[in-house]
Amino acid sequence: MTAWNKRGFYREMIAIAIPVAIQNIITVGVSMADTVMLGSLGETPLSASALANQLFFIFTLVMFGTSGGTNVLAAQFWGKRDIASIKKVLGYTYRLVLAVAALMTVISALFPTQVLSLFTNEEPVIAEGARYLRIISASFFFFGLTTITSGLLRAVQNVRISMAASVVSVGLNIFLNWVLIFGKLGAPALGVVGAAVATTVSRAVEFAIVLTYTLVFEKQVRLRIRELIHLDKTISKPFFSNCIPVMCNELLWSAGASLLTVVMGHMGQEMVSANSIYTVISQFSSVMVQGLSSAAAVLIGKTIGAGEYDQIDFKVATLQKLGAVMGILAGCIVFFSRPLMMVIYNVGETTKLYVDQIMIVGAFLELFNALVFVNMVGILRGGGDAKFVLVNDILFLWTIAVPLGFLAGLVWHWPVPLVFFILKSDNLIKLVTSFIRIRQKKWIKNVTVSAGV
Repeated sequence: MTAWNKRGFYREMIAIAIPVAIQNIITVGVSMADTVMLGSLGETPLSASALANQLFFIFTLVMFGTSGGTNVLAAQFWGKRDIASIKKVLGYTYRLVLAVAALMTVISALFPTQVLSLFTNEEPVIAEGARYLRIISASFFFFGLTTITSGLLRAVQNVRISMAASVVSVGLNIFLNWVLIFGKLGAPALGVVGAAVATTVSRAVEFAIVLTYTLVFEKQVRLRIRELIHLDKTISKPFFSNCIPVMCNELLWSAGASLLTVVMGHMGQEMVSANSIYTVISQFSSVMVQGLSSAAAVLIGKTIGAGEYDQIDFKVATLQKLGAVMGILAGCIVFFSRPLMMVIYNVGETTKLYVDQIMIVGAFLELFNALVFVNMVGILRGGGDAKFVLVNDILFLWTIAVPLGFLAGLVWHWPVPLVFFILKSDNLIKLVTSFIRIRQKKWIKNVTVSAGV
């Protein structure tokens, strides 16, 4: 691989990773604003919104999984400059997204109390969370379509509009949170309901921006709604063999992760509040890892689609080294931000103790989490090895983290930091298996070949 090509790879990686990271920082900023504002009202509103968002958490990961599977195909077709096949893939993807969004909307709008009862038995938390969940049920369609469309633009290396839409959405969300949660500018003080309204409106605006750009201004794919109506069966095999495993991967993994939240919910709202605070700072610390993984999936997929197999070893090694560096940085951010979390959140002493203990454990785990994310979500999925990622994600979560977490937290009543470590322990195993898989090189698959193109 020539030095010029290496420089080109670095430029492409930075061009994707940085905007995605900035977009994630913005998104995490909204989550932090939500938790700080609601936390100032007490632990019940904070816990209620955190648990109500578990259903949206599942939906989010399913959308990211669907988008990730689509992006692998789109990136490989983009490597061939086959725009027509990219549009065919999207025809299937949008239908799948609308079906899942409709299901989630019905569940959250009609059965919010039943959903919340799975996570906690504290009636005040359930009542507040149900009010929140009913309102944000309207945002599933907006978020789902925005995620898939932004993923398409990322796959063809167009990331700026998604970042710009996120900036507008976040600014609007924070402003509306301030107005509606606390009753500013003459508005009523709605508390949790105000946060839900703000979130729903901001997601609708973000969707409108991305959709308008894609249909009117985007020049590479030139997507048109009429082109998505007809389903081309020639693309069905690579779509279902690659996208469905990724979607199922995220669905089953997020369901397992929600069961871990069930453990925390039954350990008390202090544990729920502490975990929600840790989750925000963990997401913030890992934004560059997420950006790098997005870049890895696109660039590895594009490399395979273009048939440039001699470049793969260099690109994989570079991505893994950067993943390790970013994991160390993420761990440092989590560890050294502990005193700040005690200041900005208005929570009780027990919750503060849990936050401190959880963040110490979490700081240690960030390095492993970063490498697993780059290996699994970036390299292996980008290389078309979605089924291996599916098996690893589900196997270790459901056979180790979930059952041991239930026993440690609800039966044996072990200390909070040890329970938290067990709940997050599956990544330690996936780190080993993902490195072995990458070294074997069985993951390199041109998934566009089965489409006959």
